[in-house]
Amino acid sequence: MVTMHEVELKACTVTFLDEDIVHTHFRDHHLVSPEEVQLMFDAIRTERGGRKALLMVSVGESTTMSNEARAYASSPNSSEYIAADAIVVRDFGHQLAANVFVRHHKPGRPIQMFPDKDSALAWLKQHRHLVSE
Repeated sequence: MVTMHEVELKACTVTFLDEDIVHTHFRDHHLVSPEEVQLMFDAIRTERGGRKALLMVSVGESTTMSNEARAYASSPNSSEYIAADAIVVRDFGHQLAANVFVRHHKPGRPIQMFPDKDSALAWLKQHRHLVSE
């Protein structure tokens, strides 16, 4: 898979993998804020000309999202940018945090957790119909 390009932000790298799929990786040892989530959404919106994306999310070692960032990332507003989320879980602790996001915040779009990037990408590719208009 050819990487189209990357946008480097303070909290994360946003990589545009193909015409529909975006990978955001939050850096190590970071507590992600709602403002940083918005900066990620802004980068996606700018690069995609307002079209929604299929988003794969991974996080570095000792990185988590604040409760406010999780709430914002799953708000109805976030679905203006994202059509589906694939969360790559790093370890059991991260899986528990991702479960809170999925079950408690309940984003209004398809969302799934995966043990690796390959399975996350395969799942996202099955959801291209959500972004094709």
